Amino acid sequence: MRVAVRKIDGVDSVEVSLDRGVASITFRPGNRVGVEQVRGAIRSNGFTPKEADVRVQGVLTEQNGVLVLTVPGEDRAFRLVDDPQAAGVTARLRGAALGKAVVVDGTIAESKKEKARGASPATVAVRSFSNSH
Repeated sequence: MRVAVRKIDGVDSVEVSLDRGVASITFRPGNRVGVEQVRGAIRSNGFTPKEADVRVQGVLTEQNGVLVLTVPGEDRAFRLVDDPQAAGVTARLRGAALGKAVVVDGTIAESKKEKARGASPATVAVRSFSNSH
């Protein structure tokens, strides 16, 4: 699996722990790799991907009352919700950064819709955020 993920353009390094069932992937700055690409490479090697911890940089907007992080220059957006362990984080995010560039740390859970190739935008359960530098 490590070799397959490493072949994805934009991946810098991959460390895999089969004992813990964890893959740590580092991406090159400015990469355009999507979670779906990585999960596809993992599946093609006989493994089942679970949730993904992510750090995403983008511009915070609101669409129909829902916070959305849009990645500039890409056709990629993420719906933002509170991580269960960080209640109220999206309200703070909305108040501090609406219309601004931010970096969000959180988790993307694998959904049945994604497995069926159609979940868009993906939902990030936000743990924390910071201003984009």
